[in-house]
Amino acid sequence: MKRKVMSIVIAAAMTAALCVPALADIPQFADGWGDTYEAFDPLTFEDAITFEEMREQCGAIPVSEDAIAIAGNIRTEDNVYWTALRDGYKDMVTFLNENGLTGVTIDVKSALNEADTEGQLAVMKDQLRDNANVVMISPISTSNCTEGVEIAHDDGIPTIAVNNEFNGADMFVGPNSYEEGRQAGDWANEKIGSGQAVIIMGLAGTDVVKNRTNGFKDALTDAGSEIEVVDEQNADWDRDTAKDVCATFLKTYDDLKIVFCNNDVMALGAVEAIKEAGLTLNEDIYVIGADGTDEAYESIKNNELSATISMFPYYEGMMASEVTTRVMLGQTMPKVIWTPSLAVDAENIETDDATLISWADPTFE
Repeated sequence: MKRKVMSIVIAAAMTAALCVPALADIPQFADGWGDTYEAFDPLTFEDAITFEEMREQCGAIPVSEDAIAIAGNIRTEDNVYWTALRDGYKDMVTFLNENGLTGVTIDVKSALNEADTEGQLAVMKDQLRDNANVVMISPISTSNCTEGVEIAHDDGIPTIAVNNEFNGADMFVGPNSYEEGRQAGDWANEKIGSGQAVIIMGLAGTDVVKNRTNGFKDALTDAGSEIEVVDEQNADWDRDTAKDVCATFLKTYDDLKIVFCNNDVMALGAVEAIKEAGLTLNEDIYVIGADGTDEAYESIKNNELSATISMFPYYEGMMASEVTTRVMLGQTMPKVIWTPSLAVDAENIETDDATLISWADPTFE
């Protein structure tokens, strides 16, 4: 604890001259930093609230000229989910600037791809050297950026997990990945009802993979569903790998009816495999993805992908930037803020995302 308190005091002294809020005066981090030796599991925080509940609790955003340099660190720009999140980060900061928070800036960088664990850490170190005051990061794994988190904490810099938790996180902003899996299971049970199902999973060892997979299976079990999960295999978030995995499943299981993929990229790979096998999508077999990417939406409109559990990445980015700014300006809230997710399919695909989540711009005082 002495080390954590000392870090806060040193950071306050170093930043005062730059008109950056002194971390010692930010109640959100008064109890010290997250512990990199312990897993940060958002599902264990009983006081977690939704983004809308946070707004009700905190009220308007205080207008301030304080300089707050935000570093955004996303997994990759090769995946449209992360580019949408990036755009949300930037657009919210622009909106804040236009409404009196002229000192808020953001710099968003990424690793080369979703396997570039060392590259993401290197990016984080660069951002810390560039005098970031707070880091919003979506790590490739729970531990690949641990060294960067420790450096940040030694320098008095908070680290906020967005979408993906990590060891040592000081806060989490994002959807509930277990509930995403349950939403996929509920959709499959309600819309399809019976048959064999397989799960194509993302990178092994990541909590989001475990949570989405378990949530899907638990929803089916709790509903007493006639859908039977017969197999599951990792495809590491990769479209081509998922296509190959799905092709193998199709040859192995004659009565396969449902393919649930841990993200949309892999789901679109599964769609390709099914089309090449000569099967009719949304009749012979159904594919469910997760993320809510633009390409997934187009696939649903084309009657290929059956559904995606959308996390509305653009608005997730907007919400994360807003939460980060609020806590840096001294507002307090629980350490876990849930952003929305829901099933998008042919029935609601034409409805605007902002309408689906009842989005409203923040107010200021």
